[in-house]
Amino acid sequence: MRLVFASVRTFCRCLPAVVFAMAVHDSPTASAALGDDASAIAAEQARLGATLRMVRRAKYQVHELALPTGTKVRQFVGEAGKVFAVSWSGGWRPNLRDVLGKHYDRFIVGTRGRRVARGVARIELPGMVVVMGGPQRACFGRVTLTDMLPAGVAPEDLR
Repeated sequence: MRLVFASVRTFCRCLPAVVFAMAVHDSPTASAALGDDASAIAAEQARLGATLRMVRRAKYQVHELALPTGTKVRQFVGEAGKVFAVSWSGGWRPNLRDVLGKHYDRFIVGTRGRRVARGVARIELPGMVVVMGGPQRACFGRVTLTDMLPAGVAPEDLR
C-alpha cells in the first residue's frame, strides 16, 4: 500500500510539468512573417483564433494579435503594405521560424558561434536587428528589417 501511495505522490508532483509540456507543445504559433503582405495577418488571426487590434501610427500600422495563450504578437506594417517588424510579449515566445519567415535561415547562420548569455540578447545582422529576452512566462522580443523601416523610425521606437 505504501508503494502505491508513493507512486501516486510522485505522479501528482510530476503532473504540472506534464501539463505544462503538453501546453507548450500544443500551443498555436504565430506566423505573420517579416516581409509578408498585411493580408497574411488576417489569415493568421483566423488560424490561431486570436483577436486583432489595429493602431494607426504616423508612418505605419500596428496589427496586434492576442493569442489564446496570452501572448501578444504585433506586426508593424509600412505604407507599402509589408510587415517590416514583428514583436511579441507574454508567456510564450512564438516560433521564430514562423515570425522570421524567409529570414530565419539568415538569422541562424548569423548567430552560429555566438555565446548565449542570460539577459537581453541583441543580434545585429545586415538589414536585420533582433532583440529578445525575458524569463519564462514573461518573454519579449522584436525583429526589425532595418532596410524596410519607414523614414524617421528607429527599431527602438517600435513598442
